[in-house]
Amino acid sequence: MNEKYVPLLVLSGIITGIILAIAVMALYPPNAAGTVSTVTTSQPVVQQMITPGAEALPRFSSPEEARAFVRSHIENSDTPKLLTTRTVMAESRANAQPGGTRTWQFDIDTKTFKPDEYIVTAQAIAQEATGTALFNLVDCSWEKKQQKVEKSSQPAATNGSFIAVNPISDYCVGDRISITGQTNLAPDDGILVQVYGSSFKPTQKSQSGEFSGTSGTIKASSSSSSYYSPSSSPATVSQASPAEPAVSGREYSTTNVQVKDVDEADIVKTDGTYVYVVSGNKLHILKGYPATNAGIIASLQFSGSPESLYITGDRLVLISSARKQDDFQQCQPGACGYTIPVLQKTQVFVYSVKDPAHPALVREMELDGWYRDSRMIGSTLYFVIHSYLDPYDTGAGFPAVYDSARGSAEPPVYYFDHTDSEYYLTTIGSVDIRATETVKAKTFLIGSAGTVYVSSDNLYIAVPANTNDRTATSTDLYSFALDNGQLTYSARGTIDGTLLNQFSLDEYGGNLRVATTVQDYSRTGKGPSSRVTVLDGRMQVIGSVGDLAPTQQIYAARFMGERLYLVTYRETDPLFVIDLADPEHPKVLGELHIPGFSSYLHPYDATHLIGVGKESTRGGLKLALFDVADVYNPRLVSEEKLGGYGSDSEVLRDHKAFLFDREKDLLVLPVHIVENTYGSNGVQPVWGGAYVFGVNPEKGFTEKGTVVHYRDTGNQRRVQRAFFIEDVLYTMASDKIVMSDLKNGTGLIGSVGLP
Repeated sequence: MNEKYVPLLVLSGIITGIILAIAVMALYPPNAAGTVSTVTTSQPVVQQMITPGAEALPRFSSPEEARAFVRSHIENSDTPKLLTTRTVMAESRANAQPGGTRTWQFDIDTKTFKPDEYIVTAQAIAQEATGTALFNLVDCSWEKKQQKVEKSSQPAATNGSFIAVNPISDYCVGDRISITGQTNLAPDDGILVQVYGSSFKPTQKSQSGEFSGTSGTIKASSSSSSYYSPSSSPATVSQASPAEPAVSGREYSTTNVQVKDVDEADIVKTDGTYVYVVSGNKLHILKGYPATNAGIIASLQFSGSPESLYITGDRLVLISSARKQDDFQQCQPGACGYTIPVLQKTQVFVYSVKDPAHPALVREMELDGWYRDSRMIGSTLYFVIHSYLDPYDTGAGFPAVYDSARGSAEPPVYYFDHTDSEYYLTTIGSVDIRATETVKAKTFLIGSAGTVYVSSDNLYIAVPANTNDRTATSTDLYSFALDNGQLTYSARGTIDGTLLNQFSLDEYGGNLRVATTVQDYSRTGKGPSSRVTVLDGRMQVIGSVGDLAPTQQIYAARFMGERLYLVTYRETDPLFVIDLADPEHPKVLGELHIPGFSSYLHPYDATHLIGVGKESTRGGLKLALFDVADVYNPRLVSEEKLGGYGSDSEVLRDHKAFLFDREKDLLVLPVHIVENTYGSNGVQPVWGGAYVFGVNPEKGFTEKGTVVHYRDTGNQRRVQRAFFIEDVLYTMASDKIVMSDLKNGTGLIGSVGLP
């Protein structure tokens, strides 16, 4: 070849390679297989499609497209399908103020500050916009000071004004700190910046103590820097004495959960020293130990309805439901409704309880829709929210997430191209409550979110597959992989029958096992029966066993390793032992028939089960201890019958009300008891509180005592929860917490009222 053409050939090869690279990048953009980012940054973000897993999920571009889909896909609809399956990119929210994003800076000198966790708030003076951040200020006088590296992030793009505070590294007392952020406020708009210790708020002027922090006003600007230094004599405000820190080595009970290390929200939590209680629309914080000095040290009241809470370290998370009405609505000319609709919201409040007597709100999130369920793994909160999609409401938008730390965003909305009788928008999300990272969330158009089950690696949603007569005969299952706060849709499947509750689901060896009640509506009139189905990671059925207990339905289920213990009921209480060692060929090993039924099963050990239920539908409460060492011949070891017809326990409806500790030989059952006997006036005695038992396979149940909250009174506030700290038993109703001495039977120590 002529050498003079070699450079031309090389050049043409390079050009061809560049063109091919550009074409490939257009077809396969970087991170196309990554998860959808719902990061609320300061600039508009093109959100990426999630890794679809089992099937490529299409995505809606607008609420109107979603409404058109629902109108065309509702079962038995005569409307032609208007939508073809395709993937679109969601639009980002535009900045409300012209001129783009501006930076701001607030410099402080911390030489007069105290070591503490500090909260930074930046609030617009003339508009509604707030940003927050956290950082620690430590005493470095005794150690070598290390270089601090600030991490930056972008503020959230919203339809309105925003202010964002960049993450702040830890510093030493005496350092000068530049707090920076972004905003879309107009030039020279005022921003009030406050920096204060998390143990109090700067508005608390009635407490004794010394204020550690500063505040000042700066201007939004693209280049200028405002400097503010506090005076050498900080202002003083009133503050109570710091609360005593929790003692980690103290023995105390935790919430009764289904999966180890996967915490569940509850109405009461304790850290061994303090007790955190949701009662009515209030959150109470009690100094619970020692019990002789127990009392409320802080209370917060909410406009909404607090549902439950978590406590991890010095962070408290409160989940609340609220109903809000917009100030106005946009409607077609002459076609406005008579009232403005009330919107359902789910609120998540994160508090620092480093000083429990002065909880400090460090973050607030508001999610559109009804709260369905949540879990916490480590410091990551996973939540499921759902909202109804009205196909004819032209003013309704997609669910949004409003975050005081990172601004607002609409998660991307995905759908499955199949018909249903009704559609809901189910938002699944996560947030690290100890950080200021953005809320990660995705929304899926599915049926009404039913049962939620969460393992350490996956989140499952079971949705009854309703027909037009609203009778569910099958269940749709959706799985989502969890990875340090990242959520990725994995697969979808359908099984026969319907679930009882979350204990109908269990993940083991990479498979999902499900217990369902199957209804037969055919002319044969066979009625219900039970089925156990095993699905692999792709939600494909790999094994099942059915036609269990004809004419009966499931009342309780408990998976324990390679076994399933199943209770069905009509007139007797059949306890089935089902072998799942071979997931492709599950089989019934043995069964036991006794009168009554159990509504909740709890493992005592590998070969014994505790059942909580009733003697019959018109009988009293019943505790049962089952020996399942011989899986082919399970037997009843011991039982206790409590009260007569009308007796009840919260455990029959909520497993979190059950308290059991085998090492402590303690079983506590909250009860409302209607006695079998009658008084001289012909009235049955009634009392409410808790039974306290010891239990072991040799002796069965041994009554240790009772705790009485009420007796024959009209004020029957039933016990909802029980927990212990050391040798003190705490039984909680909505009006009070009663403390009893476990070393002295159940001798009364005292009580604390919950106003």
